[in-house]
Amino acid sequence: MMNGLHPELFESINRKLKNSRTFEQLIMNRSFVHFSEQNYQLENCSIEEMMIGNIRIIRIQPKNAVQNMPGFIWFHGGGMVFGSPDDSLPYVTDFVQHFQAVVFIPQYRLAPENPYPAALEDGYELLKWISEHASSLNIDPMKIIISGGSAGGNLALAIALKSRDEIGPKIAAVLPLYPMLDAKERPFHKKFTSPAIWNAEKNKKSWRAYLPGTDNISPYASPFYANVEGLPPVYTFIGTHDLFYEEVCEFVDKLQQARVQVQFDIYQGCTHGFDLEEIPIAREAKNRLLNIISKLLK
Repeated sequence: MMNGLHPELFESINRKLKNSRTFEQLIMNRSFVHFSEQNYQLENCSIEEMMIGNIRIIRIQPKNAVQNMPGFIWFHGGGMVFGSPDDSLPYVTDFVQHFQAVVFIPQYRLAPENPYPAALEDGYELLKWISEHASSLNIDPMKIIISGGSAGGNLALAIALKSRDEIGPKIAAVLPLYPMLDAKERPFHKKFTSPAIWNAEKNKKSWRAYLPGTDNISPYASPFYANVEGLPPVYTFIGTHDLFYEEVCEFVDKLQQARVQVQFDIYQGCTHGFDLEEIPIAREAKNRLLNIISKLLK
């Protein structure tokens, strides 16, 4: 599957090959670096930890907060089994700075200790809390956007589906980037074997951890199987060298057939999570994302 790889990703793939970790290592080593120990710049942003119920949340907002700011919920990736909100801070500061927005990143419960629906429940509780407290948070309740990458993209869609079905808070847009959608194994997945990328083995084990011993797949767990009618506007992108490429393309077709407002970009030769690298194609994808959000907020 490395034929046709985007040339800007060669160095990153080689580096990941040397430092690759098995699924078991990913689950065992869940230690994360707290944001106070990381040395990136958060200019003009204020950052704090808060607890909503039992969920740790990182909230980041402009130092000079104004009224009626957009509110983002960002769900980190990690196959539902690893990852931390602290890792996402460098990615979401752009939302704060470009849109004078407040961003909430929850430390949702992880599988296998907390399988479905734990993460979904945590995310939905946060959405309801933000909606209920919008005025005191200086957030415009009509400009709440749910977003996330990979497993976080799954959660963003699942929460939008749940809010639609339960007539919950209004959501302005959903940004499920290269989302993890289909709990079933696909022949397409078998092309992805390299330990340097999100591969078929890691994907299979992640779904087993998140959905143990179930034949009846809930569309909230695996949004690929959901009725998508009536969802808010959606934007997503994916690389052609991503294990989720096929299911995401099919899901976008499904959104279009249901007349959901959807915008979709495909990046040739790009792997899963390519937008997290320090390379021009990643910056291009991020700038495109910011441009789309700007239009959605209008």
